[in-house]
This record gives sequence, structure tokens and C-alpha cells, in this order.
Amino acid sequence: MRLHHLLAIALVGAGGLPLSAGTGFPDPLAKAALLDVEEPAPWEAWAFGVDVGAGWRVTDNTHLDYVVVPTVFSIRTPAHWVWDFAGGTLVTRARLNLLAEGFAEGPESYYFGWSGSPSIEYWFPGERTAIQFSIGGGSGWLDSQGVPGGQGRDYTYNWFMHGALRQRIGERMDLSIGVFFQHLSNRGATDPNPGLDTLGPMVGLSWDF
Repeated sequence: MRLHHLLAIALVGAGGLPLSAGTGFPDPLAKAALLDVEEPAPWEAWAFGVDVGAGWRVTDNTHLDYVVVPTVFSIRTPAHWVWDFAGGTLVTRARLNLLAEGFAEGPESYYFGWSGSPSIEYWFPGERTAIQFSIGGGSGWLDSQGVPGGQGRDYTYNWFMHGALRQRIGERMDLSIGVFFQHLSNRGATDPNPGLDTLGPMVGLSWDF
């Protein structure tokens, strides 16, 4: 329950609202003015999110088997563009990610980096459920080992796609379930430059603030 709702109830209980003429009850119009406050839409707030998942190698860039465990900390801005679309609402926000990834299988052991992208979200009528899609990239560092088929150097670029179904599970909290694709590469800085493509499931929570 929001703070303004609690304040309105307290005012009613304390007799702080105007009384209807000839009654001991608050004026219903004055009561409605305090209690009927429109909630902000989910895309009108900043949001902080934490997503975790697992990704398996999906291309033949390298002959080595890889399993990557990504953790993505994200900030999404309030919407920059909003359109009414197919009965719901289509919005575009900016998204900044910090990456902390472990290698459950493969010669490297960690990857730390950042990435940025738009967050394109379609909110269904009722504003409780959304489909989200992001595509973008950035850079970071891993502990390259000089192993044939492994990553060629520590400083490495990343490119990702993330699609998810987002469900509001609290007044300001969302649960998401989706798929995360990531490409790591040094863009030809070393020869060979195998790169790494991984794909797998991802779940997350986000909080509006």
C-alpha cells in the first residue's frame, strides 16, 4: 500500500476530511479525491534488475566446450518513447548493464564488463505483463590462457540479445524469464581469434524506484 493511501486512511480515521452536511461521515467526494490516486505506469520509473542464467556454446567458432554463467546487473531509464499499439503500450527505454560472468567449462574462469542497449517493451492491457527485447554490446576483461581455441586476449568485446517475458509480481517488482545470447570476440586483435557464441535461459527480478 502506497504512502498516500495510508495518509488518506489516517485522515479519514482522525476526522481530517470534510464531513457531509448533516452526517458524521466524511464527504465521499473529498475521500475519493485522496484515495483515487492514479498509479504510475511501470515504464515511467527507473528500474534496477538482476538477471542470472547459463549459456552453452552454439557455434563452431571454437572446438572447445564452453558453459558460461552470466550475472547481469541492469539499470533501465523511464521510457523515452511511448506508443499505443494493439490495445497495449509499446515503449523504448535505455538500458545499461554490468556483467559478472563465470566459466563453468572452458579455459577461462571469469569475464567482467559492461554493455548498453535500448530496452523495447510491449506491455499488454492491464500493465502487468510485458514482452521485452534488448540488443546491444560493450566490452570487458577475462583471463585469457593462451589455449588453442580459447579467447585470444584479456580485453574482449561483447554483443548480446536478450528476450524475456516480464510479469509484475508486486507493486513495484517484476519477474522475468527469457533467453540470453552473447558473443565474445577481440575483433581480430589476435590471430587466431576464435570468439565465443553462447545461448541459454535467464531469469531475473527488477525493482522500480
